Amino acid sequence: MKVDNFGCANSFTEIVRPLSSFIFILTLIATIGCQPEEQIFTTSPDAKLRFSADTLMFDTVFTAVPTITKRLKVYNDNNGTVNISSISLSSSSSFKMIVNGVSGNLFKDLRLLRGDSMLILLDALIDPMNENNPFIIEDSIQFLTNGNLQQVLVTAWGQDAIYLQDSVLTCDAVWTNERPYVIYNSVLVDSLCTLLVEPGASIYSHKGSAIYIKGSLKVKGEFDKRVTFLNDRLDEKFQDAPGQWEGIYFLEGSSSNTIDYADIRNGVYGIWLGTPDNDTIPDLILNGVRVENMSRTGIITFTSDLKATNTLVNNCIDFAVGNIAGGNYTYQHCTFANYSNFFFREGPVLQVTDNLVLADGQILIDDVNLSIVNSIIWGDRENEIVLSNEGGANFNSFIESNILRSTEEFGSDNLINQDPLFINPIDYDYHLDSLSPGIDAGINLEVALDLDGQSRDSIPDLGVYERKGN
Repeated sequence: MKVDNFGCANSFTEIVRPLSSFIFILTLIATIGCQPEEQIFTTSPDAKLRFSADTLMFDTVFTAVPTITKRLKVYNDNNGTVNISSISLSSSSSFKMIVNGVSGNLFKDLRLLRGDSMLILLDALIDPMNENNPFIIEDSIQFLTNGNLQQVLVTAWGQDAIYLQDSVLTCDAVWTNERPYVIYNSVLVDSLCTLLVEPGASIYSHKGSAIYIKGSLKVKGEFDKRVTFLNDRLDEKFQDAPGQWEGIYFLEGSSSNTIDYADIRNGVYGIWLGTPDNDTIPDLILNGVRVENMSRTGIITFTSDLKATNTLVNNCIDFAVGNIAGGNYTYQHCTFANYSNFFFREGPVLQVTDNLVLADGQILIDDVNLSIVNSIIWGDRENEIVLSNEGGANFNSFIESNILRSTEEFGSDNLINQDPLFINPIDYDYHLDSLSPGIDAGINLEVALDLDGQSRDSIPDLGVYERKGN
């Protein structure tokens, strides 16, 4: 190094350069030292992720229809930030992920801070397989982190279906049990036509859809091959949710309808019967039918003719059964029950009137002929059966050998306000407990089988079920 006459270094650069390097090193050390601990990456081969579930399972999924979205949380419990090298599904997967708002089957180099979590959304779209039986679709979400390969299994049951949209059905149509039927925007059985539904058939309706009958409906379920009418959302939270489809509507002119051993669930109305005529022949005959979880009424009729045997109607926000503006109604071995366990109820279990005031002020009035025998009408209100004769029409009733929740007396041999002691109505179990007053309290109507298909004895129990054993 050169010096001037005063003995000082003659190059400022040669003095500053070592000092600058020293300051840079101090700055670097300070920067590293100030980095938040949770942002420091770990490269440990022991670093693994934790998941909110080891398997994501979709309930039965109709092919070619998008599913609900499942959620998976991914947690980093390690001592530092991890770099997830990849998150992937198979390239031909029926499932799709959404990560950070982006949809795809492969994501690379995703940072997850220590103590933080990541949300992965997953849905499915399963291609038709042209199979009658359900089939399983399987895949796995694979996570690669610091050389560790982890996976979360994904499964779904696929089901090919017959899709009907805004359709007028062909005359003499037959629905079989080979594949389910999925209805969008309603279907119509036209005048002079018949729809035959075979044992074990399954019908699913989308939100806002209905089945309209101007001709005839013949549902031929059997006690071990029941027909189901249900909403098309099959995930768990919709299994018992009212109001998911509109219901079965029998329109004026419809006649000769029968429904045997069927389950009608989760609609607005279960059965809507508006078939006024000049005779007393039943326009609809029900046998072994369950109607549950309606956001309005389980069975509602207007000046119509109905006979129901072994029919269970329950868990409806309005009436379980409403017979409005007259008509002819026969109920044998039926159970009509409503409780306020899940919603605020708006009406009694059974209401029968001889009149209806229309929106324009007109009043419909007709005679009522009502027969209720060997049945149970029960709920958690003080009065669950209301008969109204305000229209002044003839009102003939035969109400014998029933359990009734009521503030009034009806007929003879009825058990008024004696709890029927259902096994567990919250879980839809309306079988009778061994101490029920309904056991052996009926008269012999020669109704050979109960709702379960079991034989009744000569002194039958009240309601839809015959108790067997102790």
